[in-house]
Amino acid sequence: MRKRVLMSVAGVATLSAMLWSPLNAARAEEATIRIGVIGPFTGKSSTDMGESLRGGARVFQSDLNQIGGVLGRKIELVERDDQARPEVGVAMAKELIEKEKVVAVVGFANTGVALPAAKVFQEAHIPLIISVATGAAITRQFMPPAVPNSYIFRLAASDNLQPVAMLNDAIDKRKLTQIAILHDDSPYGQFGKDSLVAEMQKRKMTPVSIGSFKVGDQDMTTQVMHAKQSGAQMIMLYCLSTEAAMVANSMSKAKVSLPLAGSWTLSQRSFADMASTNVDGARMPVTFIENDSSRSSSFSLSYLRLNNVKHIPSAVSAAQTYDALRILSLAIMQANSTEPDKIRDALEDMKYEATSTVISRYKKPFSKNDHEAIAQNMVFTGEIRKGRVSFAYREDANSSLMVRTK
Repeated sequence: MRKRVLMSVAGVATLSAMLWSPLNAARAEEATIRIGVIGPFTGKSSTDMGESLRGGARVFQSDLNQIGGVLGRKIELVERDDQARPEVGVAMAKELIEKEKVVAVVGFANTGVALPAAKVFQEAHIPLIISVATGAAITRQFMPPAVPNSYIFRLAASDNLQPVAMLNDAIDKRKLTQIAILHDDSPYGQFGKDSLVAEMQKRKMTPVSIGSFKVGDQDMTTQVMHAKQSGAQMIMLYCLSTEAAMVANSMSKAKVSLPLAGSWTLSQRSFADMASTNVDGARMPVTFIENDSSRSSSFSLSYLRLNNVKHIPSAVSAAQTYDALRILSLAIMQANSTEPDKIRDALEDMKYEATSTVISRYKKPFSKNDHEAIAQNMVFTGEIRKGRVSFAYREDANSSLMVRTK
């Protein structure tokens, strides 16, 4: 059942008492607990996902350390830039493990970077919670029975969930059945397109057309016109926000007036900034919308203040990273240890219910056979109106903080 959970001062006080106790106070002078934060802080994907991932992590660090940290020790974030490049991501993963001696890691925004880098953490037995990258294969490659003990977790709506949400909205609610798919040629775009087609096949449907483009392309007029000529009632995208904006601009240039939908990347601010009024009405699956309640407004204000910015470039990335670190801190507390194996075990069998979070209230976010914290009922539809992401449906706005159900 969906259920709204209201945050309160009492809830924060309760968490403070849990994390800071007389028994833990004796450890206050011990070294900090070092947690890695990795993402694209320069280069492609940095201005939206990377900066928001890091910004959300910094908000959590401030919040937790203000109440004494965990196990009586403050947390220290060890940041590393993967530059959205797979080889750099692998190198930075090794550096976090071998040089920085982190006890766990949160991050990764790009599926193509997370896929090889996750193997480094798995082989080193260091827990990794992916907080932005959505490629379903990232976690699936390490799950039982193929791998007895996985160290790779995720708190983001995977590409197994997003196509379901996209098609539920398009087909079930909007009655649009003739769908054209456009995607970029990155691993994210390819995997996303495959997941979208597979979900359509479950409904005994096929796309009227499938088109692709390269990352960095500026003009998608040819692909857009082909979609229209194929009889499409809607265009669905699986690509990064920059290229999605180019599609929207190409649709306007070609005078193709079709509804536009896409994966969660359409919620990033750069999509609306680069395509202006051409994106009004575009829809996407999201786990979080900025300023939808007093809870998210508080998080947003903290983000803007701590990171000295006027807006969150990717509110979903920031919120998911904050929640990933909250769950990780509770796992450390439950394990009463910073040993990676004990942290992993605690993540798979959480005794504490993760409140004081931004997206949702998490009860048993992970299990031995399920390392995905986000469930289908926690994904809802956003729509761009006057350059801002809003709830597409009023009922989602009234039940935006979900208890995870399977």
